[in-house]
Amino acid sequence: MSNYLYIPEQISTSIYEISNPIFFTSELFCYGLDLSQTMHLYINQQLEHPLKIAQACVDRKNEYLCGRVLAQAVLNHHFGLDQPITSMHEPLPIWPSHVLGSISHSQNKLIVALSNNAIYLGIDIEHWVTSEFAQESAHLILTPSEFNLWKSKAADFLDFAHYVSLIFSIKESLYKAVYPTAKQYIDFLEASIIDINFENQTLTLTFLPEIQHRYQLLERYEGGWTIEQDHIMTWVFQARNFA
Repeated sequence: MSNYLYIPEQISTSIYEISNPIFFTSELFCYGLDLSQTMHLYINQQLEHPLKIAQACVDRKNEYLCGRVLAQAVLNHHFGLDQPITSMHEPLPIWPSHVLGSISHSQNKLIVALSNNAIYLGIDIEHWVTSEFAQESAHLILTPSEFNLWKSKAADFLDFAHYVSLIFSIKESLYKAVYPTAKQYIDFLEASIIDINFENQTLTLTFLPEIQHRYQLLERYEGGWTIEQDHIMTWVFQARNFA
């Protein structure tokens, strides 16, 4: 068996054709996919199963494989790179040396983003949490300053469940963005929003000083969000400045 997942061109083309471009910010190529539209392709039956999903249920296998196929299709379409990114043994995608990518899924929705000009990159998609979940789990997600931000500013723009969904999702994006550096899961309460603009839907995050120093992280990270009827998509990304 090859060390990398082989994806026939026809499957790659089929997935790319039913995906939709999503604009988050310039220099970031992002695409979304409705997984319910992929069932007729029988991706799960046509491709080998990497170790990570060998024991997974059919839906999880389809979700995983479609994410990797779409990411590889975007890599090919926008950067002219035809190299495989899915190791049969390693859990994370193996991006080309000058490209960063991120994949996220929630229920039947899937998004991928790639850039060849990124200092850091992470994306996330989440369906809105319920009011009950927001009330019960807020203390695990929001820092004291983020509770204050809700009361002083955010409540004018979002209800509490949507606000908790936003913070949860943007921190997921942040952790994906710093994982190549930190190689470690970081707690939700160890990062916090320090600036937010609801008109532009952009924000700035930082980690606690001890976390910054421990993992050699940057002082601040830039991100943003896009709202859909039943879900939210967030991104943490900064392009390199060649000036």
